[in-house]
Amino acid sequence: MTLQTQGLKTLAQVQAFVSSNQAISFTLTDRVAAYGWMTDTLKQFHYARCTRTNKGVLRQYLGKMTGLSRAQVARCIKQFSDDGVIQDKRRAPAVPFVKRYTTEDIRLLAEMDALHGTVSGTTTRKLCERAFKVHGDTRF
Repeated sequence: MTLQTQGLKTLAQVQAFVSSNQAISFTLTDRVAAYGWMTDTLKQFHYARCTRTNKGVLRQYLGKMTGLSRAQVARCIKQFSDDGVIQDKRRAPAVPFVKRYTTEDIRLLAEMDALHGTVSGTTTRKLCERAFKVHGDTRF
C-alpha cells in the first residue's frame, strides 16, 4: 500500500498534520507495509539527529498514521535505532503447547456427560464432533 504522504517534506508540515484534528481515511492492515513505511519515514527525517521535540512529533505522526499505540511505536523506533530497520520479530513458539486431551479422553468425557444428563444428547454429539474435527479424528 502506498501512502499519500509525499507532500509532507518538512517537520513543520508533519507538526501541522499531527496537530490537526482530521481523521485518517485509512489504516495500515499489513504489518510489513507499516514497518517499511515507518522505516522510510524515520530515515527521511533523520530521526537520530532530530531534537527531542521533533522526535516527539515524529512519534505522534507514526502513531496516527499506523494506528499503533505509543508503546508499539516506541518499540519500533528502538528497533530502528538499533538495527536501522523495523521488522516483525514475532515467531512461532519454540515449544508449542502439548495437546491436553487425547481423542479417547474426549470420547470418555462425552459418554460421562451423556450418562449424567448434564448436556443433551444432540449437544454432546455436536461438541464431540467439533472436538474430533479439531484433533483431525473422524471416527465419532
